[in-house]
Amino acid sequence: MVDLDSLTALDALQWLRTSEEVSKRFGLSQTTVSRQSRKCLDLFGLDLQRIEGEWNTVGDATILALERCVHQVARWQGRRPLRLEATYWSGPLLCTPVPDNWILGLANIVGVPRNFQLVRERIVDVCLTSLPDCPLAGDPELTSITLSKMPVFFVTRPGHPLINQAQLSFDDIAKYPTLGLPPGAYPRVEACLKKLGFWNDHVRMFRYKRENWEGKMEAELTIGYATSLSMEVSGGDLVRLPLELPFASGEALVCRRDFIDHPRLHSLQALLLSRLAGLAERHGDIQLIGNH
Repeated sequence: MVDLDSLTALDALQWLRTSEEVSKRFGLSQTTVSRQSRKCLDLFGLDLQRIEGEWNTVGDATILALERCVHQVARWQGRRPLRLEATYWSGPLLCTPVPDNWILGLANIVGVPRNFQLVRERIVDVCLTSLPDCPLAGDPELTSITLSKMPVFFVTRPGHPLINQAQLSFDDIAKYPTLGLPPGAYPRVEACLKKLGFWNDHVRMFRYKRENWEGKMEAELTIGYATSLSMEVSGGDLVRLPLELPFASGEALVCRRDFIDHPRLHSLQALLLSRLAGLAERHGDIQLIGNH
């Protein structure tokens, strides 16, 4: 069995990408992170490979997966802080201050596949994601708790030709480029928007950068999508258009099925709902849910 610090170094490096970020959150020196993660890889006969900017193990990770299971149980038992990932808006709005006995990630991963992979591999314990792209009901490993729902609307720069147009329609929107992320980033959102003729001006962004998202809308005629929460942290002068998308967004906690009824998850749920309630007082379109 590998010791807690060695596996922590490897897991945290895959999660947070750099030894500097690992050092900030886990109190390990950057040298220790490098040494301990290499020790762990050598023990299991594995290596690390960067794929689209993310570290992934290469080789037979069967034994590593069993070790991660043991270490995750130890975290849920309180022997180490639990690990939480979030979106670029829920990180600052809902997860700051960081809940007691949790460690918050970078809150900048774009899309759901990487977040779900981190939870599935037991590197991260819980991720706070956005609707409608939650794990499927039949997923054997992952499940979710919906905390809130809210509409998704179109946004653009000030002075866009559509701002003052009466009776705005999807056909009007389709005359302009609409932002889209890498294929598969948000599969259900992508499918819906493509069906409407949107999601055609692609931004190859795997980690959130304001200049690649809001900045693109501010500089061009491109139209994007937002919610009340994402607008609150986006900054700039984006304008909400008077037309909503035909699906709801919202916040949801995703974890492995093993821990869906754990008291520590329920405590996190209650804390996030209390913070959402404060935001809902300012934004009348946020509906609190909180059941699973």
